[in-house]
Amino acid sequence: MRNSGDSLARVRMRALLKLMALAGVLVMVSVLLGYSLSVFRGAEEQKVVDLAPIGPGEMQRLRWSGRHVLVVHRDAALIGALEPDHRLVDPEGRRGWQPDGLEQPVRSLRPPWLVVVGESTDLGCELDLVRPDAAEGWSGGFVDRCRGGRYDAAGRVLAGQDARRNLAIPPHRFIGERLILGRTDP
Repeated sequence: MRNSGDSLARVRMRALLKLMALAGVLVMVSVLLGYSLSVFRGAEEQKVVDLAPIGPGEMQRLRWSGRHVLVVHRDAALIGALEPDHRLVDPEGRRGWQPDGLEQPVRSLRPPWLVVVGESTDLGCELDLVRPDAAEGWSGGFVDRCRGGRYDAAGRVLAGQDARRNLAIPPHRFIGERLILGRTDP
């Protein structure tokens, strides 16, 4: 015959474990929602970037609203290396945040300039630019530092990668030779 105190302790332990698991899930969901929503919907921080020092084929890495942002001055080689639609998971940009009015397929307000969140869409790893002449077995673009996930020079995820969404494009606008990250209202 079991001790009734033993059964009560087990019931309490199970209830405590379930409450702890529920609390953990709630904390994780709130952190993820706050992180993703802060950048694109409520971000009031603006950052002005002088584009003059970024030469064709070069990239500038910066921080904005707690995220890594890449500003790439694409040259003819990078634009010419854009992947054909059949090698892309989402060529039309339906899975990945981007503002309206982007010129397709370059995904940019100004074709030579690409502004993307420089973090992979599956694990949030930092990205590096790979020039077409340095890419072995693919046409170049971006590669993440964790698993080697690849995106083309417009930030579109290539087929066969762990990521399923294109790189996010933050709200921005151009004024002359300056890029303004953040609110797009004048």
